[in-house]
This record gives sequence, structure tokens and C-alpha cells, in this order.
Amino acid sequence: MPSVAIIGAGISGLMCARKLASRFDVRLFDKSRGVSGRMATRRAGQDEASFDHGAQYFTVRNMEVLPMLEEWIDDSIVALWRGNVCILRPDLKIQREPTPRYVAMPGMNSLGKHLARFLKVEKNTRIAKAKHTAAGWTLTTTDGDKYGPYDILVSTAPPEQSLEILGDASPFASILARQQFDPCWATMIHFEKPVPVSYDAAFVHENPLRWICRNNSKPGRNPDKECWVLHASPEWSKEHLEETPEQVTPQLLQAFSTAIGLPLGAIVNVTSHRWRYSAPADPLEEGHLWDSQSKLGIAGDWCSGARVEGAMLSGITLAKKIAG
Repeated sequence: MPSVAIIGAGISGLMCARKLASRFDVRLFDKSRGVSGRMATRRAGQDEASFDHGAQYFTVRNMEVLPMLEEWIDDSIVALWRGNVCILRPDLKIQREPTPRYVAMPGMNSLGKHLARFLKVEKNTRIAKAKHTAAGWTLTTTDGDKYGPYDILVSTAPPEQSLEILGDASPFASILARQQFDPCWATMIHFEKPVPVSYDAAFVHENPLRWICRNNSKPGRNPDKECWVLHASPEWSKEHLEETPEQVTPQLLQAFSTAIGLPLGAIVNVTSHRWRYSAPADPLEEGHLWDSQSKLGIAGDWCSGARVEGAMLSGITLAKKIAG
């Protein structure tokens, strides 16, 4: 059975692995202690309040993903989020935004955990280098451990990290080097009492924030814990990229108060997290990259339109290419 190593256990890597698992010996490697990548859920504070601090939801438009969505809904892994999502501008406080949105339950990382069932995943394993020889691909970790050789290598790490791992001799070095990712500061707030606004989330304009969300309005979350997630705009996040969470948090709390037009109530717990590679600035539309000579594949949301569904399709189409 041909062997496949996949760097990155985010949605692209997991979807690719699931599609290959019946015909290939697949092993995933991820630097984090869990799977799901930016479809992340974090618990903070002594009361373990829950926040989806990465991807907030996903939409489905592609007929290839729709049957999987229906299966996940039937299995109570995913549900339609019926929260009131609006647009906030200084001159227009509320404007409805009706797009159907889906979330995993009880947190966004639950979908990744579901996909990772029965797969071989090496967590807390940061791959530093990948070398291709006549025998295949050998991976070396930052601790000096070696894995392989593998017949096929797939990298779903962000382009900058993939380039570091693969080196300048990679057939995709120039493409990887061109890619730019926007960062995002995320602030997570647990309030003592509900924030008195009529909406559950909003796209924010003319403000350091671009998105605010009442996390507990999503299905499967604890409705009694008033938890909000704030995402700063790419421009603001770049400007404040190297600041500490302690420096960023009060600035985004003030931006939140300005956006909703209200003073903030008592806070139980608040913290901020920096996503250095949050979203591709100029995503490709190819879906994936594949070099048949070295048997190297590249996948990720940046290859397929930047959305969660794009990440899914990137992994799926690359798996089809490999299997074919």
C-alpha cells in the first residue's frame, strides 16, 4: 500500500487524509496539540468559558460538499447557526446579513476531531525539513526525529512554513514565496451579564474591528455564559502585529464599545490571541498544486478561494489527483 505523509492536520489535511485512507497508508503531522488548524476552539479562565477564536462559521455552496454537510448534520456534528448577523457602520447601525451559516458543535474544532477519527495523527510534532530522494520523502522534526521514507508528501502548512520545510529547490518554491497572509488579532471576552444588543454577530466597518460575535448564540454552546469573540481588521492587526496580548486587549475592548455604541459591562475574563497566518491576501483558484515527478502535493484554503469550504475542496481535489 503506498504511503502518504501529510503535514498539517487542519481541514485541508484531514479531508485529504479521509479521502485517501482506504487505499493509502496515511499519516498526518501537526505542530499543535490538537487538530483542526484555524477551525479552533479555546477554553479560557477558571470557568473554562468556550470561544471559537479562529474560523467563526462556514458556508456551503459546492455540490461535492453538500452530501458531507448533510451527513454531519445527521450525526449532530454540525448545525445551522440561526444567529442574527448584521452589518455595523457609523451611519447605519443595523443591516441584516442573511447568508446561511453552519457551525460545528460544541466548538468549531469538533469537525476536525470528527474527521480525525481512525486516522494516524502525530500531534505536537513540528516538521522542520522534508527531503526527497529515490527512496521517497523523509521528514525531520525540530527535535531531530526522522519519519519515512514516504511515497507521497502533502503539505497543508501555510505557504511560508511550507517553503521553509521544502526548501528553495521545491517545484513550487516561487509560488509559495509569492503568497501573503493577513494576520488577525482575536480577543475573547466572558461578560458577567449579556451584552444588550439585538444582534448576535456583526461585520464592522470603519473600526479597528471587522467582526464581533456572541459565541454562545451558536448551537451547542453554553447559552448562560456570555462569551464574545472580536476579530481585528487585517490592517489594524498588521499595524499592531508584534504587540503583546496585554497591549492589544484594551484597545480592542474600546473598539468593541465604540462599535456597539455602549459602555462595556463587567468582565469575568478576557484574553487575546494572534493569528499570524489568518487569511490569504490573494488566494489562488487552482484548488491544489501537484508535482507528479516528486509526488509532492500542496493544499490549503489559500489554494481555493480562502473560505473553509475552499479548504475542504482543496484537500478533496488533491486526494483525487493522488488516487488517480
